[in-house]
Amino acid sequence: MPRITAAEGQAETLVLRWDSGAESRFPWFWLRDHGQDPDSLDPATLQRRVDTFALDEAIRGEDCTILEDGHALAVVWPGAAEPQSRYSADFLATMAGLLPEAIAAQPGRQPRLWSAAGGLPDLETVPYGEVGEGKPGLRRCLEQLQRDGFVVIEGAPTDEASARALFNHFGYIRETIFGGLWSLSAEMTEHDDTAYSTQYLEPHTDSTYSHDAPGLQCFLCQEFDGKGGESILVDGFALAEEMRREQPENFQVLCEVSVPGRYIEPGVHLRTERPAIRLDGARRLQQVSFNNYDRAPFLLEPARMKAFYRAYKDFHARIVERGNWLTIPLRPGMALVFDNWRLLHGRLGYTGKRVFCGCYHNHEDFESALRTVA
Repeated sequence: MPRITAAEGQAETLVLRWDSGAESRFPWFWLRDHGQDPDSLDPATLQRRVDTFALDEAIRGEDCTILEDGHALAVVWPGAAEPQSRYSADFLATMAGLLPEAIAAQPGRQPRLWSAAGGLPDLETVPYGEVGEGKPGLRRCLEQLQRDGFVVIEGAPTDEASARALFNHFGYIRETIFGGLWSLSAEMTEHDDTAYSTQYLEPHTDSTYSHDAPGLQCFLCQEFDGKGGESILVDGFALAEEMRREQPENFQVLCEVSVPGRYIEPGVHLRTERPAIRLDGARRLQQVSFNNYDRAPFLLEPARMKAFYRAYKDFHARIVERGNWLTIPLRPGMALVFDNWRLLHGRLGYTGKRVFCGCYHNHEDFESALRTVA
């Protein structure tokens, strides 16, 4: 871990030097606002105790001391009732960008993007009996989800109570218009959706009509008596990165144009919009949203509309290229959990009877599990 080797107070900032030779600058006001001592940060709730809005904009530290052989820092403030703030070197290094903050950079959890160009992942199933609170299988599931975007669990009971208990290990089950734990088969008529059919479904992401699309999607095969119906997975992040390298103009269009999605049935009309490719502040991939079934009508000025269709077609061609597909024949007792912000999913057409149950989880709860499951 980085160690602080020197601290120099300047007019506007505190300059820290690290054992790596790097140098970081922290505004004085920011430091006063981000103390980690109990008077600045509640040690139980980790909620801020500092009254940010009562601080003097021109505040400046009077003195600073390197502690614990460079692993901590203390700053003395003028005229404060509690004059000293403390910080760990890890926290300051993370804020300065010297330590990775993203979940993806945690040891053993680096995303491994996959496509025809780089090879598809092997199917590494996790036994149902190893998945549970405190069991090693749950951590393995989360690591596979972070690495490959999906995990398959084998040998699960097929009743709904057991499915609910299994999926609750990944976070609380999200309620939607389809319910919490929902059923999926061609025999159902409650919802007017292509998923409730036997036909081929192109790879897509779910809930492009929701402001906050589900982060994880879960399926459990309960019954299957027929032919076909293999589940399709496509790594949307891998294909987006390929587009960024090969067709940067198309990539940029899909990052900029907000695409509306909608879901309509009696008594329900859901609608929202966001770009097909969403980036974070560092231009890293954060979410792919692609569902041509649910795309709502929208009109741009002619040149922009043409550019959108060109870029959208490019992305679609990569998505339906079968070399980019991982096909998984889910059979009774097999559960599939995948990242709906990263992967697209679909289904080959089938004959016979195919009954699944499934549910959604929020992405922040998946991220929480990654941070907290040892």
